Amino acid sequence: MLRRALFLWMLVACGAADTLYAQVGVGLGGRVGTLGLGGELAVGLTERFVVRGGIGFMPYEPTLSLGDIDVDVTLPTVYNVGVDLYLNGALRIGGGMLFRSDDPEATAVFTQDQDIGGTTYTPSQLGTLLGVLDSNNRAPYVLIGFGRHTATGTGLFVDFGVAFLGDPTVRLDVIGGSLDPDTDAGLRSALDQEAADFEEDVGGYLKLFPILNIGFRIGAY
Repeated sequence: MLRRALFLWMLVACGAADTLYAQVGVGLGGRVGTLGLGGELAVGLTERFVVRGGIGFMPYEPTLSLGDIDVDVTLPTVYNVGVDLYLNGALRIGGGMLFRSDDPEATAVFTQDQDIGGTTYTPSQLGTLLGVLDSNNRAPYVLIGFGRHTATGTGLFVDFGVAFLGDPTVRLDVIGGSLDPDTDAGLRSALDQEAADFEEDVGGYLKLFPILNIGFRIGAY
């Protein structure tokens, strides 16, 4: 009787292990998009639920033209971790958290006179502009995507989503000019006013960060 019970238990255990193995998969992927250039690791918990994490580097510093000012933007490294729910073989929805290594920064060298807070300053007075977008270093995100990361073999995947950054704060400063905002109260006030005006004009857009990625994945098993 005991031998028969042990034999039946082994059959059930082996069957459960085979089922779990069939559900669980591991996938590696490379991607490019608004989260940078980087890679991902995906681990299947069940047939429908997959845990996915990744890292994205910004290999270049984009330059934006704002009027007569060329602004160089430095973007931070971004990490993501979350869960995907597959609605069918390839269509999925997901959510999780984004983490940033630092705040985005912008620098610009003035070449013409600038009106800041109602006062005109020369390039020699201002030197170099430093701008920082201060927001939460972690943000929840939601997305919809196509492509099963843990499927056997190779394939493509895409993500469309948005991260919620909260209320950002813009900080402006200047260095290298003849005026120092730490000692010049007028310049300090003018910079703070410009930052406040910028937040009022576009702050609503800065609360959301678009997620658009396309990548290539390899399913390990």
